[in-house]
Amino acid sequence: MADHRRVIRIGVVGVVQGGGAVQEDRARRGSGYGRSVKLSALLGAVVVLAVGCSKAAPEPIPPAQQQPQAGSKQLTIWLTGYSWQDNTPPGSSVVGEPVLHKQADGQGTFADPITVAVPGHEGKMAWQPGTKFYLPTVQRYVIVEDSGAAKQPAGTDTHLDMWIGGQDGTKQATDDCENTFTGRVAAQADPPDNLPVMAGPIFANQKCNIPAQPANMGTYADSDDSGSGDDSSDDGGDSGSGDN
Repeated sequence: MADHRRVIRIGVVGVVQGGGAVQEDRARRGSGYGRSVKLSALLGAVVVLAVGCSKAAPEPIPPAQQQPQAGSKQLTIWLTGYSWQDNTPPGSSVVGEPVLHKQADGQGTFADPITVAVPGHEGKMAWQPGTKFYLPTVQRYVIVEDSGAAKQPAGTDTHLDMWIGGQDGTKQATDDCENTFTGRVAAQADPPDNLPVMAGPIFANQKCNIPAQPANMGTYADSDDSGSGDDSSDDGGDSGSGDN
């Protein structure tokens, strides 16, 4: 398209320059030559007008260069947690689909999200490894790096089983922490990077480090779904993820 326009512009220059030569020739030959001069000038003006119109018209953007629509997806999820004590195998931070972390980890920031497990197993996971979410109830970003979470209850879009750490806590203390935030909560898939964050592990220094939680987040037993995968508990609290 650019080369075609360049040829047109050269043609226009030729007409204009030719007009100057015609004017000199007209003076030598007399007024009988004037009609052809006027006709040439008129044709030159039409060509210039056509070129000007073609410049004003915007060129379509090839599909390969078009930018996708931005924006996160709002979800209602079933959120649970798993810890050092109830991972598979117990007493480990093994994950099946490492992306940013070789083992379950993360500070909850956009740059260093916390590991989560999703339903399914290798090759048949509900979400691709590396997918990010934002969880407003715990004010953390999380990233899919594990599988084996139970099927989500009816009325929710998915199940996210979040790593809480807990190497310095007891099984009872980490279970209590998981139960605190377990339930139906809001989430954003593919979130922006500027949302409020309470950075740090969920369980550290012998305590559960999360904001105050909603009073009623429901129970896993509210659903008719019995669940699948590693999470067989009523509240979906212990997933036993990291078994791949």
